[in-house]
Order: sequence, then structure tokens, then C-alpha cells
Amino acid sequence: MKTVTVRVLSSMVYGPVMLICAWLGGYVLQALLSIVIIFGMHELFSIIRDHRNVTMRFPFLLIAALIISWLIFYSGLKYVTFLYTFFLFFFVALDVFSNKIPQSIERISYSMFSLMYLPLMLSFLYLIRSLEHGRFLLIILYGSIWLTDSAAYFLGAAFGKHKNIFSSSKNKSLEGFIAGFITAFVSVYLLNQLVYLIFGYYALYSWLDILVFGFIVGFLGQLGDLIESILKRDLEVKDTSNLIPGHGGILDRFDSLLISAPFLYFYFSMTG
Repeated sequence: MKTVTVRVLSSMVYGPVMLICAWLGGYVLQALLSIVIIFGMHELFSIIRDHRNVTMRFPFLLIAALIISWLIFYSGLKYVTFLYTFFLFFFVALDVFSNKIPQSIERISYSMFSLMYLPLMLSFLYLIRSLEHGRFLLIILYGSIWLTDSAAYFLGAAFGKHKNIFSSSKNKSLEGFIAGFITAFVSVYLLNQLVYLIFGYYALYSWLDILVFGFIVGFLGQLGDLIESILKRDLEVKDTSNLIPGHGGILDRFDSLLISAPFLYFYFSMTG
């Protein structure tokens, strides 16, 4: 019960901050994403250093992550291919000229994965905000993911009988996954109705939009949580950090968003 209370209180603190930044957009949202990237990259760096004994070049890695995020902020996805090609050769060159042969492949692989997983995926939140009605799309995304996670967590704990279904996370049950999946569709529909009641128009125009949005949150969002569980099991950690009481670290809290945001952006950018 204490864990649940701490979890709820933490959500009451960071939840409004995220919603306010989503509403304001622009530099305010980008500043928040930059803070998340800084803490998230440090979590990845610390875990890999401590549990894989691989020394990564954190200052260069952090600068690269922020460059990627801010260039996407200013120019969209236009220069992404160039950036990742450049940073791949940059980190290879660092090892070549420093003569650090041991762990070179591991160091470069972890570095490029970190740059793909966090700054790139997270930047899609800003790209969603830049779409028509993006502020409401982002708020619906946040709200539906929080409700989906809560339903999967609480209903899975209360009624979950079929565990060990997901090898990456033995505590997650099939019942919890199904509860989260159904909740995603219901929450997307209700939040879209709430936007209409308050502002007089729908952020999601059609049933197809609602169904696709619900699937992205209910399936891909929960898949993001399972992907994070795979990473943690492989690196032999329970949480990525204890930064957010009751939730773990930045990566623990943003795992669903990291996977669902890119697909949501591409769907609405292609259909809008």
C-alpha cells in the first residue's frame, strides 16, 4: 500500500508538469525533453558501466544526444540520417585515435543504441506537438498511457492469474495486459470526447483515428514496457534508477512513450 501511495503522489507531481509543457509546447516542451534526455542518458551510462563494465564516453554521448534532439526541434527529421552516420564514425574515430581496442565494439554499439533509443524516440513527442491539434494529441497520449499503465498494474495485481507469459517480465500477467489493452481504447475515446466538451472540436476526427490511437497505446505502448523489461533483465537491474519515487527512473517512466510516440507521429503525419 505504501508503494502505491508513493506511486500516486509522484504522478501528481510530474504529471501536471508534463501536461503544462505539452500545452505550452515550443521551447518549454523542448527544455523538458532535454532534461529527460540528460537524466535518461546518465541512467543508461551508469547501468552499462556498472553491470557490463564497459566505459562509455559520457560527455561526448550526452552532447551528441542533445545535438540530435535540438536539431530535430529546429529542422524535423531532415538531417537525422546524416547525424547518426556522423556520430557512428565519430565514436569509431575516438577509439581509433585513442588506441582503445578492448571493448571497442561494445562501447560503440552501446553508444549508438543509446542515441537511437532515447533522444530520437523522445523527440517524436515534440514532433507530435507540431502537428495540427498536436497539443491535444499529446495530452490524449499522456492521459491514455497513464490510464493504460494503471489498469494493467492494478487489475493485473488484483486478477492476474496467468503470469510468466512474458519471459521479459515474469510479474506481468496476461490479464493485466488485456486490461491495459482494453483501457487504451476506452481512454482514448473518452479523452477525445473531453476535448470536444471543453474546446468544441475533436482532436481525433474518425473512428479509424481512435482505433489506431488505441492500438498504438494499448499494444505498442505496453510493448515498450516489455522492451524496457528485456533491457533491464539483460543488464541485471530492477529499475534504471530511483529518481522518481514509486516508478524507478526516467527510462522506467517513459518506456511506453518512447515506442508509441514515433508510430503515432507517422500515422497522423501521413493521414493529416
